[in-house]
Amino acid sequence: MVVQKAIHLERSIALWGWVQNKLMHIFLQSLRQGIQRHPLLLLLLFCSILYFTTSFWYVQYSSPPSGDEPHYLVISQTLLKYHSLDVMRDYRNGDYRSFSPVYINPHVAPNERGQLLPVHSIGAPVLWLLPYYFLGRLGAVWFISLLSVLIIFNIYKFLLTMHISKRYALLVSLAYAVASPVYTYSHLTFIEPIGALVCIYVLRKVFQKDMTVADVVISSLLLGILPWVHIRFAVLEMPLFFAFLYRIYVKNKRSNYKHYIYYLIPVTLLFIAFEIYNYTIWGTLNPGSNEINVNSKPFVVLPFTALLGVFFDQEYGLLLNFPMFIFLLAGIVLVMKKKFVNYTVLMLILSIPYFLLFTTFRLWSGGWCPPARFILVLLPLYSFYIAYALEQMNNVIANLVFGLVTLYGFAYNLLSLKPVLVGFNSGTGRNHVLAQIHTLLFNRHLTDYLPSIFFPHHWGLFAMWVSVYVGITLLLLLISARRSIAL
Repeated sequence: MVVQKAIHLERSIALWGWVQNKLMHIFLQSLRQGIQRHPLLLLLLFCSILYFTTSFWYVQYSSPPSGDEPHYLVISQTLLKYHSLDVMRDYRNGDYRSFSPVYINPHVAPNERGQLLPVHSIGAPVLWLLPYYFLGRLGAVWFISLLSVLIIFNIYKFLLTMHISKRYALLVSLAYAVASPVYTYSHLTFIEPIGALVCIYVLRKVFQKDMTVADVVISSLLLGILPWVHIRFAVLEMPLFFAFLYRIYVKNKRSNYKHYIYYLIPVTLLFIAFEIYNYTIWGTLNPGSNEINVNSKPFVVLPFTALLGVFFDQEYGLLLNFPMFIFLLAGIVLVMKKKFVNYTVLMLILSIPYFLLFTTFRLWSGGWCPPARFILVLLPLYSFYIAYALEQMNNVIANLVFGLVTLYGFAYNLLSLKPVLVGFNSGTGRNHVLAQIHTLLFNRHLTDYLPSIFFPHHWGLFAMWVSVYVGITLLLLLISARRSIAL
């Protein structure tokens, strides 16, 4: 009897193991088929779950708003409670304590009549006003989360428009979703995701083969919104405006004038409304008066040190915190072909003025904030460089390297969620997230081996890390060249 029970138990275990293997096989096969048939749907579902869950957890359990975040929320709160832009009433009465338990210094600037008004632009607080009305800070954060999902959607569609294969379009879009600053800012109330979405959407429509009336009107509205969100985005608005206008001309020439009308009217009306707002509220037609009145203006320092910091500073640099963008450097070289000249020229026209603008600010980093804040607006536009580089290499080594740097970026983003604002930096010379990581080498922090613009003796470290990234880029280009020869 005992032997029979043992045999029966053994058979049951074997049967259960077979069932488990079969179910796992069915699940993996279904997942594979789902990815092949509906990659975009699965990508958006994954991003939605990731971003909205992260945002809910971050708001409820991790950290209060910090940096410029609470001041944007104060504008929304003042508009709803006092029906005005007199944010000093909110600051004085402590209304902001409903979402920020700590005291915050007012961010205000005087207008031409001496009235204290919000130094930050009102575009974003107005855009998320309705979600904020219903859900408070969480509503505003979820608004940004939704925009972040749309950024990933537009990256994927843009890569397909540029004839990148579905495989690499999905791979690069997923990397952007988890291992880039898009995830970092998807649960914060900063304005950069708004600018990033507008830029990638309009860029996608510029290179899209077909054009509908809806494409024209939406692009015009989005471009008209940019100065309302921040006046520095006007540097990006103008090239995109003329690029899309040229696209309309190429398609229609001197016929189908309704496309021109539908395109010019919304952006013109929004610009006129913006100037009326500036004159009525600020007493001047200068659209940057709110920034200038607190002495926040460009071209006050040389850009060279800041340009180095934008990429290699351990607190704010792009490449050290999100190394998936190492493929950006290789992609820029590989894309230098005649068939991509329009894209290359447009990227130069968009990038150079914008880089010179924010790297000549006194606070080129954006102040107390996570890494890569200002450059985030341009990163989705650069997705083609990364995807094209990967597709040209198309080998195990390149894919493995990309997988590893993506995992690193994802781990960095997850560590940034830890409470007490560890994702923010303030120019102390030590990245708060990476400071949590110890190395076995001499029992020192990882940050001891990374350069900082704020430490004058770190030029040797900068030279070392620049050399490392240049070396990796050359290796990737060599891999691409060998594959081209083999083909």
